[in-house]
Amino acid sequence: MIMVCCEQAVLLGASNKVWNDSGMTQQHILDQLFKNYNILIQRIDAHTRSIMDNLGANIACKKGCDDCCQFLTLFPVEAFALSRAFAALSQHDRERVMSQARAGEDACPLLVDHVCMVYQARPVICRTHGFPIYLEKDGDIMVDFCTKNFKGIKEIPKSALLDIDQLNILLTAVNQNFMAHFDADLPDRIPVSDALQLWSVLDIEPIGS
Repeated sequence: MIMVCCEQAVLLGASNKVWNDSGMTQQHILDQLFKNYNILIQRIDAHTRSIMDNLGANIACKKGCDDCCQFLTLFPVEAFALSRAFAALSQHDRERVMSQARAGEDACPLLVDHVCMVYQARPVICRTHGFPIYLEKDGDIMVDFCTKNFKGIKEIPKSALLDIDQLNILLTAVNQNFMAHFDADLPDRIPVSDALQLWSVLDIEPIGS
């Protein structure tokens, strides 16, 4: 399936550039590749934790609530980060996920028994979905959040709102920086089902193999 997003040989050549030009260990190189992305994730998580601390009683999102867990396409930086976490799963869990990916369901293949198998490495959209975001459209400011959340609240504090346009700008910049480490052009978006096997491109040894 990896050939759907791009030729494996091209990606291998790109990753070899990262490997050979540095002399650093594989783990250190991976940490450096994802450094900016991880910083962004930490900032997002800090924001959502603050919301949970202050408005948690009005948030319905919880383990097992997975209506929003649909099939996604991802920026390359998120696809590779997701695949790195996928490689750390047991062989049994990876096989379950790949079986669901081959089934071609609308739901995310990483959702197994209503649980995300790589929850700690979930993409930005999964981390922010359901929380209050605001954006400008045709000069008007719009606020959006999951309709299951914030029932009974007349006004959401401004500090709880996430500027989705600014977040997208930051994520795009992080992704462009990540792609600059590759010789070959990466696709703009990578389906999550293709992203699962990208660990082989970065020479990450999966557990149980």
